[in-house]
Amino acid sequence: MKQEHDGNQPPEKKLWRTRTLLASGMTRAGIDKAVAEGTMFRVCHGVYSDREPTDGERLGAFVAARPELVYTGETAAFLYGLTDLSWPATARVPRKNSHDGGRRLSLTTGRVRRSRTIRGVPATSPLETAVDLSLPDATLRSFLQEQYLGARGNDALAEDLAALPPQRRARAAELLDGLITGTASNLELRAVTAIIGALDGIDVEVIVNGMVQGYRFDIVIPEAGVLIEIDSYAYHGEGGEFTTEDSHLKERWKKNAAARFGWTLLSYTDRCIDFTLTYTLAEIVDTVRYNLAYPRTRRKRTDEDRIRTDSPVQTWNPLLLR
Repeated sequence: MKQEHDGNQPPEKKLWRTRTLLASGMTRAGIDKAVAEGTMFRVCHGVYSDREPTDGERLGAFVAARPELVYTGETAAFLYGLTDLSWPATARVPRKNSHDGGRRLSLTTGRVRRSRTIRGVPATSPLETAVDLSLPDATLRSFLQEQYLGARGNDALAEDLAALPPQRRARAAELLDGLITGTASNLELRAVTAIIGALDGIDVEVIVNGMVQGYRFDIVIPEAGVLIEIDSYAYHGEGGEFTTEDSHLKERWKKNAAARFGWTLLSYTDRCIDFTLTYTLAEIVDTVRYNLAYPRTRRKRTDEDRIRTDSPVQTWNPLLLR
């Protein structure tokens, strides 16, 4: 049975759409009166609340009303924590949709190929957001480095870069030039920064979190055939807090794969980075220079030479097939 109202009071609920209020017995005049008296608040077009909404709640309400929108530019920057929010918020909707967003929402039309959910709402990728902003390059580069950390950081960055329109990739390239991405921890970030600096002047590429023989290595230097692992005690040491029997087993087969396919594997601990960095860097540089000067003449294995255990250990070892 429909609840009767005097046309001024909303039903008991914290968030309402216009149609809900009208169905409950309120009139449009009653809605306007409640908003004018401060007993009800307009969150966005067609959505009302029982209290003054926060900026985040307004942005969420816009998405609830128009699920197809994606926040862009300075609004996306606000969601990532880069800037304060300024109104109207900026967002993009598909071309077939109306671009009338009212007073608080400025809409453009077009396709968003890559987005992230930040604070519960969709925003353009970190890379597209940075390209759209007028902030200092140092601020944007620091933001991008932070956003693309982690084991899949480089993969995500490559996908976000590929999704950019061609005319915006030149600006992206400026921001990404020399940037260190893909490191899985602050320890690795410090190590990679130091290693890249030490190798300055040597014509090699330094790949962070690169894949070799189905395994991911912290640093890959293809021209010299060098792999570098930065292993903290907590995650890699025997008895470490986050070391398990399975992870310990995987590490052994991973290192075997590197050796079998002709790579020089150098492995250092967090203490090597924290306390003996000079010696660590000297050994890395010497190894790279030596391998470049004296390339190995032994024939390297090819795909035809692979045996079952050359596949990633988790694909065949019965101890890991659970």
